[in-house]
Amino acid sequence: MSNDKSNRKKPAKAIIAVIILVIASIFGINVADIIPTGSNISSLPATIFEQKNDTQSESGVQEASGELFLTMIDVGQADSFLLVQDETVALVDCGTRSTGKDVVEYLKGLGINKIDYVFGTHPHDDHMGGMYDIITNFEIGKIILPKVESGKVTSNWYIKLMQEIKTGDYELEYAKVGTTYGLGEAIIKVIGPISSPEDNLNNYSIVLKVSFGEMDVIMTGDAETEVEKEILESGENIDAEILKVGHHGSNTSSSEEFIDAISPDYALISAKVGNKYEHPMESTMNKLESRYIEVYRTDENGTVVATITSNDVSFSCEPGDYLSGKDLEKREAK
Repeated sequence: MSNDKSNRKKPAKAIIAVIILVIASIFGINVADIIPTGSNISSLPATIFEQKNDTQSESGVQEASGELFLTMIDVGQADSFLLVQDETVALVDCGTRSTGKDVVEYLKGLGINKIDYVFGTHPHDDHMGGMYDIITNFEIGKIILPKVESGKVTSNWYIKLMQEIKTGDYELEYAKVGTTYGLGEAIIKVIGPISSPEDNLNNYSIVLKVSFGEMDVIMTGDAETEVEKEILESGENIDAEILKVGHHGSNTSSSEEFIDAISPDYALISAKVGNKYEHPMESTMNKLESRYIEVYRTDENGTVVATITSNDVSFSCEPGDYLSGKDLEKREAK
């Protein structure tokens, strides 16, 4: 299936041929020291703070310089995504209460001391449970959260987190559609949710479009099809090369219309082998397979690093399979 995109250069589907084995001497850290326990990463790019010089595309248009590193950190049945461009750092979700410390260890291993933006997509433990560990272990520029009515979330971890944010020296901002944040030469834009959800906390999920040169990424948290429909009806341009698949590949997200509007070449799924929800679901994987969308998934690939230039992307591993979570569990058990 062809995914034609006007005025775009089709990303090459090459896997990184040569991985630099030692982080830059300014950090003095070996690659082995920054690989999280249980990760399938055998190596990482050169220091994420090393950037390239300005270049021009064949059309003569000035490209975004350097690289945008997008890391899907393996936090089990949870989400945590790291974005780094030109020494500017954003973290989208923080893992669970039990895996937040793993995210802290991973970031510190990369030499990160400050996080410019911490996005908590919505107040579920598998997305924001680890945020307390994050904000108390790093210098934080700004915390961006959905506006949730007082008393709607009564979990102890959430109350503790919000108390820390309110009493600590933090800059808190509630997400608003249309707001943009500069990440070096990349732009992070809030594109959803459009309206205030009622009872479903998944639909509070902040939906983001990350743009770097000609390359775009759609990040959906656990937003379900109702939010997807609103974004489509808003007229927002969501054409993108990479889709962070909603709700760990659940059948409550990733409608046919939403996927087709994005027309991605690559999909990212964060899930755990043998999770009780059987994520990702067979119906979701069938949609991705029928569109020839390459899938990278933590339950099969471990932590995944995407190195994005202004018109291309490469990954730290081979693509995963189109197996459902249930079928992957069966295969792994053999």
